[in-house]
Amino acid sequence: MGVYDRLGVRLEFHRLTGYLYGLATAFTAFFESCPVLRAPEPARGGRLALCHLTARILRTGLDLLGIEAPERM
Repeated sequence: MGVYDRLGVRLEFHRLTGYLYGLATAFTAFFESCPVLRAPEPARGGRLALCHLTARILRTGLDLLGIEAPERM
C-alpha cells in the first residue's frame, strides 16, 4: 500500500531518498580523494562546478521532501 497525491499518483519517497543518499555517498568519496581548491586548473574549475551542482541537487531533493538543507557542512 502506498501513499497517493490528490491526482492519484503514487508517491514513492524512498526512491528520492535512496538517490540522494547515493549521491551524497558518492560525492563524499570524491571529495575525500580529490583535492578541489588545491587542484591545478582546469581540474579545479571542473571540480568546483561538480561541487556546486551536487549541492544544488541535494538542496532541491531535500526541499522536495520538506527538509531544510544546511548552508554549510
